[in-house]
Amino acid sequence: MASRVNLSSALAGLDNLGEMTTSVARSMGVAAGQAVRGEAKARAPVDDGTLRDSIYLAYREGESSDARVVYQISWNSKKAPHGHLLEFGHWRTNVLVRGEDGKWRATTELLPAPVWTPAYPFLRPAYEATLARLTEIAAARGRKRLAELLSGEGEGDAV
Repeated sequence: MASRVNLSSALAGLDNLGEMTTSVARSMGVAAGQAVRGEAKARAPVDDGTLRDSIYLAYREGESSDARVVYQISWNSKKAPHGHLLEFGHWRTNVLVRGEDGKWRATTELLPAPVWTPAYPFLRPAYEATLARLTEIAAARGRKRLAELLSGEGEGDAV
């Protein structure tokens, strides 16, 4: 006696694995990125909060593929155009004066010789501080996201 088994639903389920893999990988990337972003915000020099508030996490579609997902943590250079000066340090060529509000401002008067202003890095140390935990953070989120997808919860959610 021959029997036929309809595997179409099982094969359709296998097609969904590719989508699940991408969703799980992106969820893992977001979780790890949020940890680094949170640490960077905590470490960012705060004058008026502009730099801290401009730190973001973004998916890099052009650098991502089916085999890997890439996220970037940086600051919005339009909102905080001098973030790189704090992160990397810079040569100051102008005289500084303290305003009535207590804040230092550069004048148009040039110094006799440039003065090195040291870096106050916040992004690189944030990555280094979270690096040891990132694998566990990503794995924990991956386990949770896979369970959500397998149970049918959150199927419409991207991450």
